[in-house]
Amino acid sequence: MNISIIETRTVPTVKVDDDKNSIIFHSKYDPLREANAWCKYALESLNDDEKVVIVGLGAGYHIKKLAETIPEKKITVIEFNSDYYHWFMESPLFAEIKVYSNVVLKLFSNLPLNQQKEVFTTISLENLCIHKSGLDMMPSHYEKVKEIVEDIQFRKNSIKNQIGNIRGNFAKNIALRDEGIGSLGNTYQGKPMILISAGPSLDKQMNLLKQIYNEDKVILGAVATAIKPLLKNGIIPHFFILIDPNITTYTQLTDINLPETPMFYLSSAFHDTVLLHKGPRRILWQNGLTEAEEMAHKLNEPLVQTGGSVATALLDLMIILGASNVALVGQDLAYTDGLSHASHAHAQKSITETAVIHWTMNYYQNGEVATAKNLTIYRKWFENYAEAHPSLELYNCTEGGAYINNWKHISLNSYYETIR
Repeated sequence: MNISIIETRTVPTVKVDDDKNSIIFHSKYDPLREANAWCKYALESLNDDEKVVIVGLGAGYHIKKLAETIPEKKITVIEFNSDYYHWFMESPLFAEIKVYSNVVLKLFSNLPLNQQKEVFTTISLENLCIHKSGLDMMPSHYEKVKEIVEDIQFRKNSIKNQIGNIRGNFAKNIALRDEGIGSLGNTYQGKPMILISAGPSLDKQMNLLKQIYNEDKVILGAVATAIKPLLKNGIIPHFFILIDPNITTYTQLTDINLPETPMFYLSSAFHDTVLLHKGPRRILWQNGLTEAEEMAHKLNEPLVQTGGSVATALLDLMIILGASNVALVGQDLAYTDGLSHASHAHAQKSITETAVIHWTMNYYQNGEVATAKNLTIYRKWFENYAEAHPSLELYNCTEGGAYINNWKHISLNSYYETIR
């Protein structure tokens, strides 16, 4: 790896060359403008009560700008590339950073193991600021960490892109004064659960799901997108979940009458869709949204990990509710047979191969299946969740779509035979 300082139209920046890539930090034209824009974006959502962690040294201009803007806050900068960290500490760029008493630079590999784990677990999404250089320079042996950071960045962008919707829905939803899940007690404790998503492979499972529904030996929990496909086949889940803050969810529940079926909904879910449900409702407080975290603490309610998708949120909800095991159905996380969703799902559409930019190992591990970046992030979330909870019995019974590492892959029929 060759590291050099190059001139731009304004201030010097850093160029990194290796056998495969050439990277220029910030901008080869105006690094200060890029750093100012990055800082402005970061400041829009910072939580005033917490420290700030920056991932990525870059050329230091983003650090300098943030340190000047919030001098009262402690800023910890984490760099993952050892070679670059040591080069930076000996470079003239470091001289411009060390004058700020509120800034501390740290090399990730030098941190004790407990502190490495705490980098991403003891701080809110809002105050974890990721600079592109941090991802670009992350060594291959930190691939797992890189996936986590990319997932965090994806969720941060998702929240930021619709923060107006989120806060508007939150204000309206808390005014409903619906109960949370804390008062459910042991209602679902120790019971097997099937998590029903609306992927294309759901169609092939409908007959067996109808039998399982009729025999009533397993708790069926569904995402809202799967409600219409299930009802078309005479299946009413024991409960379902709604999380999306956008109006696009509205058609999921139009003309649906489930007066006895509980709906769990995220505190920021689209308010008008929440009102469509005339049955029991329970509000969920999600990790990663400051207002929701504060309400959960105030009400002594559990926090739900969302993972960015409705199915990932439903999985964490099921575990919180005490599921003895969880089986996925319709969780393709891919465009099986060139389709996005199951039949009768409001969002079903055909996906052309020319629109596909990602491929992943298929369910049967005998080939690849088309997918997308967001679906890949969700799949990795499922994989990491299973790895972090090794004592859980987690089964992928989708029989289609993507292979999910760390999950047991068996047919829905085999799963049902083990618990009936």
